[in-house]
Amino acid sequence: MKEIDLKTLETAPSANRCARLPRTLAQSLLAIAVLAAAMSPQAGAAEQRSQAAAQYPRVAMEGFKLQRKDFRFGGFTAWLKRGGEWHIEGPVRHRGLLCGDYEVGMRFGIGKPDCTDVQWVSQVGYVTSRSQCNDAELLHSGTEIDAALADQFDAITCAERVIRCSGNCK
Repeated sequence: MKEIDLKTLETAPSANRCARLPRTLAQSLLAIAVLAAAMSPQAGAAEQRSQAAAQYPRVAMEGFKLQRKDFRFGGFTAWLKRGGEWHIEGPVRHRGLLCGDYEVGMRFGIGKPDCTDVQWVSQVGYVTSRSQCNDAELLHSGTEIDAALADQFDAITCAERVIRCSGNCK
């Protein structure tokens, strides 16, 4: 029987290719799996909510009817007018490289001055929609008219800002 020199076998061109193939295939499959996981959107939509009390002069003046209530949510400002028109504006930051679709909206309610025990009188209305990538911060600004809010303007004390994201959200 002929003896086989293991050193010769390991350095033979066909032996190297065969030994490398499983390792290279495993590395390729691992790279594909990592890339697929990074690119797949997270399940469901992520939401970020923040409440703010209405800011307006609380002094009653004869013959004067309050026309607007202001709300502040950190870097966001918003207002509601007596006729049901409302506006919200502020920055939204996307974390990460892959893209997410962001929407900003609000709802209004009646509660205590510190926005506890709130009964919401409207659904969340979204007024912006922007795609964001690469750790970007973009200004979102939008206006809506909800005539049903006009009837409850005097009673409204709170608003809730909602930032909703779908896609790659962090």
